[in-house]
Amino acid sequence: MDGIRPHRGPSAALSPVSQGAGAMLPGGLSATPLPAHPVAVGPDLAAVKTPAHYVAAARRRVWLILAVAAPLSIVTSIMALRQPKIYQAKAEIKVEPPHYDQALSTLVSHSASQENARAQEKYAPNLVARLQSRGLAEMVVANARLAPELSQLDDPAMELIVKNVGVRQVGKTEWYNVTLNGRDPALTKRLLEALLDELRNTANKESRDKVDGTIEYARQNLDQLKKEQRQQSETMFAMLRTLGSIGPGGRSILEEQYVNLGQSLSQKQSRLVELSQKLMIAQYFDRSPLDGLQSQDHRRDERMASLLAEKRQWIKRLEALKGKVRNFNSDPAAREFASRLDDVMAEIESLNALRQPEKLAMAADPNEMLLEQQRAEIDDDKAQLQDLLGRIQQAMPEQQKFLELMQDRQQTSAKIAKMEQDIASFEILARSQNEPVWVPANIVEPTVPIKPNRVISIAMGLFVSFGLGFVLVFALEHLDHSVRVPEHVSHGLALPLLGVVPRIVRTARIHRGGHLLTSAAPDSLAADAFRNIRASLLGVADQVGPIVSLLVTSAKAGDGKSTTALNLAATCARAGERTLLMDVDLRRPSLGDVFPDEADDDEDEADELGLGLVDVLKGTIPWQRALRRTELHNLDFIATGDPSGVPIEILGTLELRQLLAALTHHYDRVILDGPAVLGMADCRVLGRMVDSSLLVVRAGAHPTVTLQRAKAVLRQSRVEIAGVVVNSLREGLKNWSSYGYAPPAAALPARADRALPSARSERQTEETLAGAGVEG
Repeated sequence: MDGIRPHRGPSAALSPVSQGAGAMLPGGLSATPLPAHPVAVGPDLAAVKTPAHYVAAARRRVWLILAVAAPLSIVTSIMALRQPKIYQAKAEIKVEPPHYDQALSTLVSHSASQENARAQEKYAPNLVARLQSRGLAEMVVANARLAPELSQLDDPAMELIVKNVGVRQVGKTEWYNVTLNGRDPALTKRLLEALLDELRNTANKESRDKVDGTIEYARQNLDQLKKEQRQQSETMFAMLRTLGSIGPGGRSILEEQYVNLGQSLSQKQSRLVELSQKLMIAQYFDRSPLDGLQSQDHRRDERMASLLAEKRQWIKRLEALKGKVRNFNSDPAAREFASRLDDVMAEIESLNALRQPEKLAMAADPNEMLLEQQRAEIDDDKAQLQDLLGRIQQAMPEQQKFLELMQDRQQTSAKIAKMEQDIASFEILARSQNEPVWVPANIVEPTVPIKPNRVISIAMGLFVSFGLGFVLVFALEHLDHSVRVPEHVSHGLALPLLGVVPRIVRTARIHRGGHLLTSAAPDSLAADAFRNIRASLLGVADQVGPIVSLLVTSAKAGDGKSTTALNLAATCARAGERTLLMDVDLRRPSLGDVFPDEADDDEDEADELGLGLVDVLKGTIPWQRALRRTELHNLDFIATGDPSGVPIEILGTLELRQLLAALTHHYDRVILDGPAVLGMADCRVLGRMVDSSLLVVRAGAHPTVTLQRAKAVLRQSRVEIAGVVVNSLREGLKNWSSYGYAPPAAALPARADRALPSARSERQTEETLAGAGVEG
């Protein structure tokens, strides 16, 4: 046949990645031989989602997207159609802050002096913001003309104006576009007009109040300056009455006297020099005995000058002491100064008495008489000049205070004049200012609604509805960590991939054949997939030894192991191998109805209907009597029989082991449809009796961790695993075939019908498959 020999003993242990494999993929593609050394198990690749996974999930769950999007689309469309029409009244206004001269504003207005350019910039935005304020809206709705139309609303200011008014500045200009939305176009127009009129009136009132307040404050400042001026004048008059040294215009009388006396003294000193020169010249030409007398007169003059200086000194001290002491006449120092002053005056008088006779004797020389007289006058002037200087120094502080007060009064007078001029200019400028808010005289009533745009609303509803459907599908895909890609299965389990079976389309012909693809649709993609599984088993057998007895199992029930065992057995039989298919699942037998036991007219054979594996293991009949011949050449079948009342432990008996040994001598391939792995010990016991096992995995049914647990259970029981078969693959199927998908059922050859069982109706077949749980 193909070199397959009966199983003589336990085969060599397979590596975690069973060596092997020159597996043939669906569509005739051959897989790359798997490495002989174990492959490290990586992370769960099924948990790594790429955009391709989400696209495939959307294709897979189109029904869910439509189920979510269709009702939502209908609801949103109805809501869009039922939306009321909204009209929009428009107006363009101009907001210009009042502009006053900066100097006037700073000098006159207390508020303007505190404002700056930033405040001017915020004037227009702050005023425009009132359009959306509740206070202005309440003033509008309180209007007697609009009150009847708004009486039925609970909060008309909020419902009609605040929520619906919009303001947008036109570039960086002073113009603003104001809009108001409403359901009634006429009412909306009147509300917008009333709103803008109220804004204009409010702005005008604030501007007038500000101007009036500014002028009032300026007049208060002017009155204060005038009051200050009067106080200064009264203080100056009082000083003039008290001090006798201040003349008209604040001039100092003593200072003028000092200047005049100084000029007179200078003239007298000049004449004295001239007379002295003349007298000196006369002495050279006419010397007389009077020279001695002249020298005495000269000494007497010097003494007189010193006495006069001492006199002035004592007078100055007495005057200074008089300003300090309270009882001047009884003060000892004052008496001492007065006594010394009397002595000086007495000596001066004696000297003057001595000079009179001498002057009479010298009267014969007029130059000398003039010289003496000039000297006496100069001495008197010096004494007076010194006295004036002392008086000037005493009166200087009061004089300076008077001058400062007079200067302050002049500045106050200048301020008063300037402020009066500024107030007059400010009043003229305020009257010439334009209104802060310009409002159009008429607003056009809207005729065309601005919304709803039902087309866009319906389109947005459709977009949101389908978006929610996609979001739901993507969320389910994100939470779904089941294995869908064959490479993820082989990588996650570190087992060779023996084949990939596509999702079987349930046609009437396949239903009648009980999912027997190789007979019902021999040219289909699924039939080629089972042929590739057989080819992969041949490759594994070349490396690890012959595989005669093969257990087909899965992690959980419903993964398609019965369909895989059935079609694999049919494939081996069509390839010329003597094949036996056994249903050893005592919990959920499913293949008995695929190959019904048809009785002949013989009564003995009629009594043997329904016999199977259970009866053989009980020892009731030999295995040859439980054998069913199928219409497919080289394929025999042993059903489970009636498992009721039979313990599951019968599968671990010596009788089953002996039966398998006998069957492997009569058949080239013995395929067992076993139970699921997880949660049950049946498969672990059966796996130790066969050459190898085949693990069937349904794509998208289990995460990698479930499959790894099933593999671990088989490894713990020393069950050899030839490889894994991915069943019911939907995603990326075109990458596993060279000729695309299977042809439609109508194009299948008619010869397949001859291989189908002929004694069953279509309805019976569907009921059998539904009850037996045969999976595609």
